Amino acid sequence: MNSKSSYEIDETIYQRFEEKNNMIYRRLWDKSLPTYGQMFFTNIQKHIDSKKEGYSRIDFNLVKSGWTVYEKFPFAFAWRRKDHYTGDYGRKWTKSQFKVENLDDFTKLVKKTVSFYGASLVGFADIDERWIYKTGFIRPENKSEEDSKGKVRDGVQSVSILEQSINLPKGINKAIVMAIEMDKDAISTAPAQPAAAASALAYSKMAFTIACVGEFIRNLGYRAVQCGNDTALSIPLAIDAGLGALGRLGLLITPEFGPRVRICKVFTDLPLRSDSPNLEFIRKVEDFCKDCYKCAEACETEAITKDKEPKFKSESISNNSGVKKYYVNAEKCFEFWIENSSDCGACIAVCPFSKIINYLTPNEFWKLD
Repeated sequence: MNSKSSYEIDETIYQRFEEKNNMIYRRLWDKSLPTYGQMFFTNIQKHIDSKKEGYSRIDFNLVKSGWTVYEKFPFAFAWRRKDHYTGDYGRKWTKSQFKVENLDDFTKLVKKTVSFYGASLVGFADIDERWIYKTGFIRPENKSEEDSKGKVRDGVQSVSILEQSINLPKGINKAIVMAIEMDKDAISTAPAQPAAAASALAYSKMAFTIACVGEFIRNLGYRAVQCGNDTALSIPLAIDAGLGALGRLGLLITPEFGPRVRICKVFTDLPLRSDSPNLEFIRKVEDFCKDCYKCAEACETEAITKDKEPKFKSESISNNSGVKKYYVNAEKCFEFWIENSSDCGACIAVCPFSKIINYLTPNEFWKLD
């Protein structure tokens, strides 16, 4: 067990991940996939026409509209501020660094600030270079997700756009890792569209939160690199920051919300005291997942393994081999996403750590008082 990362790592196998192998991108270039060239919209009209509960135009609209801030806010994932306009506050905040006199008190203050801006959970970690993508997509400055990735998503951009070297600015050494809770009632309807809407809304909350956190840091004279799923692997960073453990379903499990969270991060050179991995909870999840197969049993395409023990190697390039864990078959998982016209969430809903007691049908979710 590596005390720094709380993972068992086979260094002879492990390599930094190439973002183009993420299934969302891989379906653009890997012609061996049955989902090659397909995306969520492929089957949406079929679902709407079916009149199936949880798949109406209103349900799909709930999902699409939930993505609005994430997709359309151009400053959400900024690595720097475009200009130094200070508005009504009348000073050039970024020109001098705030002097931190008591590191412990300042760390608590920053954690309070991040929670105030919308994070359900927050932790700090030293950056482990192994979790930074080797290559990936670098978003043009001050462009929204929608504008910067439009051609990529449409498959008209060369795959080379996904193969750019990822390097954080020199001196950036801390990760502020945030988890955003997803609505319990909506998730309970998985795999229907209200569950996908809970995910979409969490992404928009992520975008809002990291934008505010990034500006807070810059206004103290330090640097901030705002990230969603991009730039680095979020789950190991979250574990390093003490937010939880990796479960059988391939997602972060937190003590507070189980896997009902989305993760974002801000990389910075702001002086902070790093948190430690929650080793007690990690051991609890490891022991629990060995005997619990609820997520695997709920998976429509059997993408989640029922192996008793985790292992070091996956057969898929969409998994990063070299870490001892339960590997999820990303290809099978994504096949159901295409069929479902959205992500799924069934594994999240049934996980005992999600603490869902009352499972709602989509109609019950929409029940009007």
